[in-house]
Amino acid sequence: MRREPLPKATENQQMALDKGWLYLEENHRNGYFTSYISASRDMHQEPKESPAEPFSTIVIADILLNYQPKHPLTKIVIAYIKGQEHPDLFTFFEDRDAYPPDTDVNALGYSILSESGLVDAEEANRALDRIISFQNADKIIQVWLSHERKNYLDPVVAANALYFASLLGRASELSATQDWLLKVCESEAYLNGSRYYQSPDAFLYFMGRLCIFEHLKKQLSSILVEQLNKRIGSSSFTMDLAMRSALANTLGIQNNDEKAQLLKLQNTDGSWPADALFHYGSHRHYFGSKALTTAICLDALRQ
Repeated sequence: MRREPLPKATENQQMALDKGWLYLEENHRNGYFTSYISASRDMHQEPKESPAEPFSTIVIADILLNYQPKHPLTKIVIAYIKGQEHPDLFTFFEDRDAYPPDTDVNALGYSILSESGLVDAEEANRALDRIISFQNADKIIQVWLSHERKNYLDPVVAANALYFASLLGRASELSATQDWLLKVCESEAYLNGSRYYQSPDAFLYFMGRLCIFEHLKKQLSSILVEQLNKRIGSSSFTMDLAMRSALANTLGIQNNDEKAQLLKLQNTDGSWPADALFHYGSHRHYFGSKALTTAICLDALRQ
């Protein structure tokens, strides 16, 4: 199950899309996109190459699968993700000793493999069973899939878990998580960012992915439209502009001014400036790359 095709892009948008796709084709390593860590969100402060982490590539793959499912690049990237599978689930870094499995990378990773037909139902449901087994006292899905690490809540992570559960027809098992996500949205608690995602727009963007499911679209679309309209024009980070514009596409509303800003920000090599999507929870070191920003910009301009 993927999003419906969008109307044809304008000529300028199509040129930007073509250049962006070419950049992604030319800047992966056998399906893996290099991630960088910086002390500043805009990635200007001494960015260093991150230890290999599949999560950024998984986010990119979700976008590629939406709009170019048969593209050779999409197949190469998903093959890389498939190669990161392990009997004890995905981990954020390829080095499995760094962190235990977490909900975010597994919810997104197994969603992509399920939608690509590269994992059977038994294995996907086993991964979801593990995710569901880590809830707090209020039955809200937690971040870490381990009893050895202090656990936390993060609404972006929870939204990705709800997507995975809905994909497998098991959304009812996350009813408390769903109710909590609606409260976070309606109360605007997301405006402070979350433990792992600094931008409020990340929450809205990943909540927007849930609108492919009719039962969730009915509950979410009006509140997401309301919140998005409040957020438009609120920040100038490239990633924020892109996430808001991509969500506008999903909700069928216009965000032409911010799309025009994105077109002006594109680099001559087809990329967009590196911007961070997420960060470590305990300290603010940010993860990002031109590839990750570029992928979300492609999502934003695909109309």
